[in-house]
Amino acid sequence: MVGPTVTVLTYVDSSVLVRSYLADEPKHAVARGLVESRSVLTTSTLALLEVSSALVRAARSRRIGDVDTLLAKLYEEVSPAGPIVLIRANTLDTENTARVLVRRFGIRALDALHLAIAHLTARPLAGQGDEIGFATYDPDQLAAAADLGFVDHSP
Repeated sequence: MVGPTVTVLTYVDSSVLVRSYLADEPKHAVARGLVESRSVLTTSTLALLEVSSALVRAARSRRIGDVDTLLAKLYEEVSPAGPIVLIRANTLDTENTARVLVRRFGIRALDALHLAIAHLTARPLAGQGDEIGFATYDPDQLAAAADLGFVDHSP
């Protein structure tokens, strides 16, 4: 008898995505491996903005040469044909949930926004019995995610 198939869905925070694009970042290879894996990955439009900003800043400080190539790769990976599903949450719901998370866990505002988006939008994408993960390099955000029932998928 074969058991039910469990899909693994992972919300990827901008801290992981930035490392996946900047080769000089610690853990770049494992972050890149997560993006290139066959896992079902999601991130938010907020992460897209944060990662774009980090890449442009890296170019301005001469850490990278060709920002346009990396930005094109980022946008390709969050396109409908890419490996990362780009999600958007209702602004009011996200802000209200993030406010509760900040108070409950004492995490930073942007970390709370990512966690709120994952909680509000990634969960409905998963089927019953599916594992829902959260990937971040921030230990406080990860602890809050675990408390909300997310599994640690940080590379």
